[in-house]
Amino acid sequence: MLPDRFLTSHRVFTRAELVAALAGRSAATVDRTLARWRQQGKIEPVKRGLFVRLGPEALPDFAALAARMAPDAAAAYHTALEVHGCAQSLFERFTFVTWTGVKAAAYRGRRLVPVRPRAQLSAGGGEGWIETQERDGLELRVTSLERTAVDVLDRPDLAGGAEEAWRSLATLPAIDPVSLLEYVLLLDSARVAARVGYFLELRRDELAVPDSTLRELKALLPKHPVYMDRALGGSLNRCWRLIVPAELSGPPEEAGA
Repeated sequence: MLPDRFLTSHRVFTRAELVAALAGRSAATVDRTLARWRQQGKIEPVKRGLFVRLGPEALPDFAALAARMAPDAAAAYHTALEVHGCAQSLFERFTFVTWTGVKAAAYRGRRLVPVRPRAQLSAGGGEGWIETQERDGLELRVTSLERTAVDVLDRPDLAGGAEEAWRSLATLPAIDPVSLLEYVLLLDSARVAARVGYFLELRRDELAVPDSTLRELKALLPKHPVYMDRALGGSLNRCWRLIVPAELSGPPEEAGA
């Protein structure tokens, strides 16, 4: 592929993607190409090795940027809710999971923030819950709908808070209960099992949640009650040994519903 043809078709790209597209070209040639484009005002770096093509178009896809911040990066938490079309609010903070030590970056007033996955997902254990979507011609790695639902219940602070996460989950169109349960089992957290079980029971009809899934989650419950969100307090749901805030005491509803 000719370099300028690559640039025309890639609004967001990494140096590694350019190297792959220009197969057979030397590293020096790739670097000269990048330098020329920068001098011509055609691109600008977000961080080392990650670039945005400049032009009259609107701002780039920041979720796609987040998913290119590291070789193993995937949009996650609230950013994944946005990618899946579930988020109730739009944020200027874009979150991605990665095992690398990449640092947060800022671009055009937005923050691209890394989160290290739970330790239980080490050794590639979370890759089964990463999928690739195409958005405006760009491939974008993102946590699956099932993993995203569990992740935002596990870490609502990374999803805009418990209420934002709860309202966003109201738009969850469908889930694979087997995949979701396998992910909960992998995390091996009684607190997560309680939160996920409570959510699934409230939406069991809409999401066609099997009784067997709820039974398996109940077998994982903590011995003592845990909080849905400690800062919000709440009342005890004895079935799930979960202290639930009044705001989250019923099925999730979309904002303004």
